[in-house]
Amino acid sequence: MARRNESSTIKANRYCRPEDEINILLMGQTGVGKSTFINGLANYLCKDTLDEAVNNRMQAIIPSSFNFTHSNTFEQKMIIIGEENEHEKFSVLGQSCTQQCRSFILPVGNRNLRIIDTPGVADTRGLEQDAKNFHEILTYISQYEHLNAICILLKPNEERLTILFKFCIQELLRHIHLSANENIIFIFTNIRSTMFAPGSTSHILKVLLDQYKTNYQVDVPFKRNNTFLLDNEAFRFLAVRQNGIQLSDEQTASYQKSWDYTIKEYSRLVGYIATRSMHGILDTLSLNEAEQVVRKLTRPIAETAKLIEQNIQLAKQHKDKVLKNPQLASKGIPQNDAAIVKLSHPRTVCRGEKCCRVVNINNEQKTEYTSKCHDKCYLKGVVQEAVNDIRISHCEVIDVMTGNCLTCGCHWEKHHHITYEYQTNLTHLNENASLSDIDKYITSLRNEQEQIKDVYKKLAKFLHANAILPLNEDILEYLQQFIHEEKMKNNAGARNADVIDALQKMVDDHKKEMELFKETIKNGRDRPNAKDVLQPAEIFPLVGTLYHLPINGKKIREQVDGLKLSQDNIKRDREIYLELPAQANSSKVMLAFKTAIPPRERF
Repeated sequence: MARRNESSTIKANRYCRPEDEINILLMGQTGVGKSTFINGLANYLCKDTLDEAVNNRMQAIIPSSFNFTHSNTFEQKMIIIGEENEHEKFSVLGQSCTQQCRSFILPVGNRNLRIIDTPGVADTRGLEQDAKNFHEILTYISQYEHLNAICILLKPNEERLTILFKFCIQELLRHIHLSANENIIFIFTNIRSTMFAPGSTSHILKVLLDQYKTNYQVDVPFKRNNTFLLDNEAFRFLAVRQNGIQLSDEQTASYQKSWDYTIKEYSRLVGYIATRSMHGILDTLSLNEAEQVVRKLTRPIAETAKLIEQNIQLAKQHKDKVLKNPQLASKGIPQNDAAIVKLSHPRTVCRGEKCCRVVNINNEQKTEYTSKCHDKCYLKGVVQEAVNDIRISHCEVIDVMTGNCLTCGCHWEKHHHITYEYQTNLTHLNENASLSDIDKYITSLRNEQEQIKDVYKKLAKFLHANAILPLNEDILEYLQQFIHEEKMKNNAGARNADVIDALQKMVDDHKKEMELFKETIKNGRDRPNAKDVLQPAEIFPLVGTLYHLPINGKKIREQVDGLKLSQDNIKRDREIYLELPAQANSSKVMLAFKTAIPPRERF
């Protein structure tokens, strides 16, 4: 939309509190019209009548295209609104036009209306692409605290319960938690084609939902109050007129009827959404969210495991010195204190052997990575802190032909996408600690280490028992990397053999336990070990125990929070704050929002 001067526009509030935002998630089959829904709403928010809309600038938020055939000459013309970009691809038929989730934020009084546009279901590229699309959707919405509405868009004229239609509904509902039932909304698009009625789709949808209720005791509401009939053809009429095509009075009258009807339905829709209670995102404990928890914790757990082993070794060495010379007790127990340095931008770094070196800092051997291959890397879709994420091969510093980095020459598999640096500095604790105090401290470190390993194993087992896609064992990759670093330091003279042995034992124990568990799952989920699998509601409380560990809990939390901050930066990169003409403040649809919004609430 064109920029306008301050007095002629209203703007979304960039500092709106999360609980004051109205978040709407749009989901549906590829080609059902999610992007058109957003474009349509922006125009209905601004103008009450078609005449007003025709005589003013059209609000075109998302690029799109459609074919128009003139009724008299049968001349066909491609109508293009905006320009195709990395987010919107409308040149390939059958593929979801929306390639990634994006949020469009509109002003509603002193609150924000956020519409989350998503890739479509039943993409012609197959089930694998659909799985990627759902992963993208669930990963994206996990960055928000709540949803007010989950809108499932449908075409009104499905004639029979096809496999494709059944797949779409099943996949959409499979990823929605039961607690969100009252937030589910069904929207029929292109309703003018069925005389402003839901058509045959409503019958087959009801049959399908009745089956779910009978077979799974899942009652998904499908009633008039949560079902809306919209026709956004009037938006296309505006696009046709903008392209200089004149239509007959009869055609214009038809679009006028469509506009008037849809204004009423949009007003009813926004009024209904504004009265929905907030559905907390964390209540949707999907497998995707569990995977995100594990991914966020993997590096912090691995870093902490290494730190604990180093500190146990330092404490043991201090005890040996105190036994020989009691006066050394006054210095306190030497320990490595971790500092989490958040990066202002995600960064691609190389962890290859030739890109790191051992340096001596204050008589301590440390590993230093010398190659910051891409200092500001906002690569789309790559998992933060993950190891061997194939998507990092698409970073602009990686040669597409060879897979090698143009900066350092190493293969992409040696590269990580990081959001923070983990730095350690030697400090001293508990001055004049007795030998008994040192033993107690070492025991405390060991106890925390066991708790951390236990939590991670339980999370990994949950995913292995339930996930469709296998879990990438990033924890092992990190530990192997740390073992390699410790060996480099050992070769440079560091006395760290105990650290190397302990990390290797951790790798071996984890592999052995997970292999036994996988075999158990493979042979039947009713075996005793399988019964130990976490329930979804247990995941977040379990993770919370890590944050409360007295010695290392705070640093684990800092690392996870640092990752969340980075995700927020990326989220902002995919959020579009919109301006609307000032007259939108008094439109029928806007007033329906304002009058229906209840007092501020917290979920």
